[in-house]
Amino acid sequence: MLAIERTQYIIKTLQENKVASVSELSKVIQVTEETIRRDLEKLEKQGVISRVHGGAYLREGYGNETPTEVRGKIYQKEKEQIAKASLTFIKDYDSVLLDCSTTASYIAKEIKASEKKISVVTNSLLVAKELEDAVHVRLILLGGEYKDSTKSFCGSVTVEALSHYYVDKVFISSAGISVEAGMIDYTLEEATIRSKMIKQAKTCFYVADITKIGRNAIYRIGDLDDVDYLIVNEDIDRKSLELKEALLNRKKEIVIAK
Repeated sequence: MLAIERTQYIIKTLQENKVASVSELSKVIQVTEETIRRDLEKLEKQGVISRVHGGAYLREGYGNETPTEVRGKIYQKEKEQIAKASLTFIKDYDSVLLDCSTTASYIAKEIKASEKKISVVTNSLLVAKELEDAVHVRLILLGGEYKDSTKSFCGSVTVEALSHYYVDKVFISSAGISVEAGMIDYTLEEATIRSKMIKQAKTCFYVADITKIGRNAIYRIGDLDDVDYLIVNEDIDRKSLELKEALLNRKKEIVIAK
């Protein structure tokens, strides 16, 4: 298959499935994985796709914003590791806020399996569905305008509803975290909700795979001072030594999820 034919097939596959792995493309097209990686690199430079570890997804929305069903298919192993590490900080009878990130849905799965007796407040439909039959969880779903791309409720009603709660712990994931901007997001409505969630919690856990370290976006959620713990799937030295030093200087804890 010629390079142009491979490119057309890759784009068609991503249009249909949103996400594709290097190994799957290699098997179907019958070329080496290294050839596929080079093809993906060219497409990324053209702004058509975004590459992730082991594959790629079709670039949609503003910046790097992508729908929930796409985000849920990438970095799955890393999110599972982060979720398991997050669970170790959740104790019986805690009250917890979970945002609408796909990482939050992985944390919800761990909560369900753990049978820990806790209260969970969330604006995420995915989190709510995961916990709907968990008899050991007191589930509180925030209302508002439903947004299908994030499978969550948002808007002024959601922000107002958060004012009625104060919890032990909030787990936040967003577009990224950096020394320059703190915690950031791609949309104002999600940044506003996450900022309010942090204000309504005693302890803030920022949970992120390594790709979000050092990344900037347009809307700010909060400062590094607002973070109590950073839970990440690998050491952040390579991505942002500055961020690591800034957090440690602020006496924040960095947890490496294995």
